[in-house]
Amino acid sequence: MARITIWILALGLVCGTLTSRAAADASTIAIAMGDLRWGLSESETISFVKRKLDERYNAQIQKTHDAGKQAKLRSDLKRAQADVSRGVTEFTGKSSRWDHSPVAGEFTYGNGESMLAAKDDSSENYYFFLNGRLWKWFKVLDKDAFGHGDFKKFSQSIEGKFGHGRLKKGEVAPGQGEGQWLEYMDRNSRMRAEDGGKRGVFALIFEEMSTVRELASTRPSKPTRLAGKSDDDESEVKSALKTPAPSGDDRQVANASTKRSIFGNEHHEESDSEYMSRKQKASADMHDRQARAHERKEEQKKGEVLKQLDAVNDSDPLGGL
Repeated sequence: MARITIWILALGLVCGTLTSRAAADASTIAIAMGDLRWGLSESETISFVKRKLDERYNAQIQKTHDAGKQAKLRSDLKRAQADVSRGVTEFTGKSSRWDHSPVAGEFTYGNGESMLAAKDDSSENYYFFLNGRLWKWFKVLDKDAFGHGDFKKFSQSIEGKFGHGRLKKGEVAPGQGEGQWLEYMDRNSRMRAEDGGKRGVFALIFEEMSTVRELASTRPSKPTRLAGKSDDDESEVKSALKTPAPSGDDRQVANASTKRSIFGNEHHEESDSEYMSRKQKASADMHDRQARAHERKEEQKKGEVLKQLDAVNDSDPLGGL
C-alpha cells in the first residue's frame, strides 16, 4: 500500500503544475501530459526530456550539501542528457531490438515512424513520432508497485487519479496477445491504462486520436481483431467486413482508372490522383527524414561535448592547468 501511495504521488509530479483555472478547463489527460504537446518535433521533445532531467537532478543537488555528491549528480545529469540525444530510433528497416520489448506492436516499419526512448526514476518513457511529429507517449510502470502485478489494484489507483474509465479487453495490435485496459478519451487524445498481456508490464499510453485514425488506414491489421477494439465491439467489426463484392461491370470501371502503386511491395491499385498524392507524400517524407537525421547529428555532436565535460571536476574546473 505504501508503494502504491508513493507511485500516485510520483504520477502527480508527472501531471505538472497548472493554475486552478487552467486545471478546471483541462481534461485529466491534458493535465497528466503537462507541457508535452502533440505535434512537437523530435528535437523539441528531446529538449522537453532534457528539461525534465535537469529539474529532477537539480532538485536532488539542492537537497545535499556534500560537494562530492553534487559533483556526481551533475556528471550523471550530463551523461543522461547526452544519452537522450542519442535515443532516437527510426523504424526504416524490417526489424529491430524493440520487436521484443514492452513497446512491441506500437510501431510499424517503413511508415515514417520513429521513437525516442528515455528513463526517469520510476518509469521508462517512449515518445513516438509520425513523419517527425509527436503523437504517442508510452510510459512503462513497475508492476510490483501494484500488489505484484494485480491489475485490479492498478485500475483502482488509475481511477483514483483519472476518474471512472471504460474497461476493455482484446488484442490492441496483431500478434500482441490478449490484454485488458482502462480507456479514457477527450476531444483530442486517448489514454490507455494497460495490463500488457504478453508485454508483462503495466503502462500508461497517451495517443493523439487524429493520428490513431490515420494510422489505422495504413497499418496492417487482422480482420478478426482490429487495434483498440474490445470484445463488445466485435459485432461492429464483423458487420463492417461483410461488404458485398463488386460486380463484373463495377470491376471493369475500377480497373480502367487505376495505376500500380509506386510502392512496389504493396499490392494496391490506385487512381491517378491517389498515385500522384502518394508520390508527393513519399518525396516529402524523405525530405523530412533527411532533416531529422541532420538534427540528430547536431544533437549527437552536443552530446559528445557533454561527454567530454564529464571528466571535468566541477568543484575545480581549472584543476591540472
